[in-house]
Amino acid sequence: MWRHFAENSWQEAPPPNRGLLFGDGFFETLHLRGGHVLFAHLHQARFEHALRVLELSLPLSVEAIFQTIRRYGETYEAARVKVVVFRQGEGAYAPPTTTAGLYLGIFPRPAWPFPLGPGQRLVVFPTVCVYPAPWQAFKTLSAMAYVQAAAYAQRRRADDALLLATSGAIAETSRANLFFYDGVRLYTPALETGCVKGVLRTVLLALASKLGLKVEEGLYPLEALWRAQEVFTTNVIQGIAPVAQLEDYTYPTGEGTLAAYLAAQLQAELSALGIGVSSW
Repeated sequence: MWRHFAENSWQEAPPPNRGLLFGDGFFETLHLRGGHVLFAHLHQARFEHALRVLELSLPLSVEAIFQTIRRYGETYEAARVKVVVFRQGEGAYAPPTTTAGLYLGIFPRPAWPFPLGPGQRLVVFPTVCVYPAPWQAFKTLSAMAYVQAAAYAQRRRADDALLLATSGAIAETSRANLFFYDGVRLYTPALETGCVKGVLRTVLLALASKLGLKVEEGLYPLEALWRAQEVFTTNVIQGIAPVAQLEDYTYPTGEGTLAAYLAAQLQAELSALGIGVSSW
């Protein structure tokens, strides 16, 4: 029998799901704008990939989930959406079933600047915690490393923290993928670091190649950022967010930067699809 401590007493409670017990599941965060789920096909592909890797089955189709999101989203100018998928049942570590349950949260808010996000100050999280694994490409419910990195950034009064991979290479931040530019080539950590296969990362790699920019994915030491002309991060909520400062190093932001140029090109592509966004 499970009991939950609430209102200053222990009360009988239903058993917690395996997402709470073991972090057995994943989540997907989406950006709703004007009734559109931005980059929906990429989110859906990652969602389906996570189900295959974790060997989970849902009581409805992934397409039905996304149709529901779009239907609810028609009433909001802009919103952040979170879909949480968890394995059903209790048990020990060995999964008792492949059946999954899910929660859907829609959090409306006034339209925010996108695709060019605000400048930010980053710090380096001292605990090495990113490693390659089949489940690292998506966002699992076992997110302690990211929680601790974000808490570390908060304690240091920074906006976000940079995470390092067990290989020693730079990987990502607590909430976004990482890009840097040396004046000739645009770089981003490879998925082999264990970083999340971010949706906006995928979009930006394709856009940069389409624009004729030299792009490279690889394993890079922290020192590569000290030599960079420009650094920025990407996620579908924040957009392309320039890094103004990383530890004691500063970088240009605003007009004339590659981040601003890529954001303008992405904004034009979204506008051509009838999706109204603005980096005001």
